[in-house]
Amino acid sequence: MRCTGLVLEVRAVAYYDVFPKKHKLLIDIHHHYNPSVKNFVDTLIRDMDAAGVHKVCLLSSRPRHSDQEEKDWKRIFKDYSERIIGFGTVCPGRGPENSPEIIDEYYSRGFKGLKFINPTKRYDHDDFLVYYEKAEDYGMPALFHTGVVARKSFDRREDVSSEHMRPVHLDRIARWCPKLRIVAAHMGDPWFSEAYNTSQKHPLMWLDISGKGIWLKAEAIRRHLWIRLRPEKLVFGLDEPSSQYLRLIHAWDTIFYEMGLDQKQRDMIFGETAAKILGIKT
Repeated sequence: MRCTGLVLEVRAVAYYDVFPKKHKLLIDIHHHYNPSVKNFVDTLIRDMDAAGVHKVCLLSSRPRHSDQEEKDWKRIFKDYSERIIGFGTVCPGRGPENSPEIIDEYYSRGFKGLKFINPTKRYDHDDFLVYYEKAEDYGMPALFHTGVVARKSFDRREDVSSEHMRPVHLDRIARWCPKLRIVAAHMGDPWFSEAYNTSQKHPLMWLDISGKGIWLKAEAIRRHLWIRLRPEKLVFGLDEPSSQYLRLIHAWDTIFYEMGLDQKQRDMIFGETAAKILGIKT
């Protein structure tokens, strides 16, 4: 900006003078099927519509789920395949139902992606490479839980180690399966720097911003932005009940706006990058 006589000439418009617009494409890449929610599918679609969410990646509860969940999946594949993208959940090494063959079954049933969580060994253990080879061969994106995982019970023994799910364990997988599209959920919370550095090395690895503790995530993003992290590496995920769409979309959009990310960069985070991962033409 310069002053020429009495005329003030504006050379550029600051990002904060361009108010946020609605995202033309909004994709939630991380959403769990919840068998305890009555009329789950109808509730999800209603909340998506209210919040302007166009597509959601819905994760199955487990490979062998209830009859009601199976009915819901059949309905989803029949009536809502343009809105709801099925991801089959796999816990590598945990019994017959989580054998590598479950990936063949998920693919044959119409699931388009996979969610990995709670492995019995590190994600990158030799025993588990066959899972990722199958995913790569089928062209199924793989969403990995990374970081400390929640406990399912406080009064029963659990053989679960968050150490097995550190984001750096995806490094070998990305090198072993160079065509596999990988998303590290929760940005590896609390191993943010590890997640950013690992994803920086691999063109087909991204990080979702889902989960609780958004101020911790926002602080980590701000500290690493333009150093180990770029906006095109981030994708929006909810990992909360669909009733929380409006709150969390607004919160994250505001946070990114205040960080100085422009409309194009925020559009990438909220949908455009996820569309590339999912092979959706825009």
